[in-house]
Amino acid sequence: MTETIVRSPKLDEKTSFYQVYGTGIPNVDSLTFDRFSRWWNRSKVQGDLPNLWRVATVDEQVVGIAINSVLESLGWGAIWELVVDREWRNQGIGTSLVLESEQALLKQNPNLTHFVVGVKVHNPRSIPFVERLGYGIQSLVLRLDGDVPHRLEEQELNVNIARLDDIPTLLHLVPDTYWGHRDHKTLEYSIRGGNCYVMREQSSNMVVGFVRFEYDPDLVDTTIISFSYRQGYGISVIEATLEEVATRRAIFWVQDKHEEILDYLYAEDFQRAEAEFVARKRVRHLL
Repeated sequence: MTETIVRSPKLDEKTSFYQVYGTGIPNVDSLTFDRFSRWWNRSKVQGDLPNLWRVATVDEQVVGIAINSVLESLGWGAIWELVVDREWRNQGIGTSLVLESEQALLKQNPNLTHFVVGVKVHNPRSIPFVERLGYGIQSLVLRLDGDVPHRLEEQELNVNIARLDDIPTLLHLVPDTYWGHRDHKTLEYSIRGGNCYVMREQSSNMVVGFVRFEYDPDLVDTTIISFSYRQGYGISVIEATLEEVATRRAIFWVQDKHEEILDYLYAEDFQRAEAEFVARKRVRHLL
């Protein structure tokens, strides 16, 4: 068998990387090339592209990819997306990508406590694959889509544009209800990019929430929402968030442990559009 090499992607491999990524749909998130390019360019600037992203090549042809990130706030090394081109599956390439990704993540942060990987619910074949590598299913994340309700009621919270000097306070909020990626670097990038808001209690001016809006050109009249909040203020943050949404529809990713938020969104007629298992394993220091 021809040797498979796993390494960092080269800058001129962006197109081939994206092409292989696309062979994984629907088992990875759908991305336009423009949106993917922004992710690639951001990761290049931040150093994640050379340090954490990986490609598997055969004779310099990209046949598999892994997109990885360190979630400082949780102490996790995350394998965000993992794809092997259809023609090259079941040859151990996916395993090599996972093992090399773990090494890269631990080299980036030797203090990681866990590795995590997402598995789409509709892709049950991936569950035994990650379990063979020592991962165990530990939680479920749900994507809820729905029309935005506007009641024009007086809100309990003041909503202001987020500023960089808010970051030290935001780091103490309950981590993002998707993967918990709320480290200083990610917050700074998000705030600089705009569409980020801080929510404060009116009486005390205490920061109780943070929200970021994203807009995907493939999702017409839709806002993708990520958020974090102070314990006890989850519903208030969601209500204030929905009042700020300018589009007709909204998308939330919410971990199953946030039951009160799920109850609220289901009561507002949001529906599950997708779901993803979070598989996790404790780090056994590899270096």
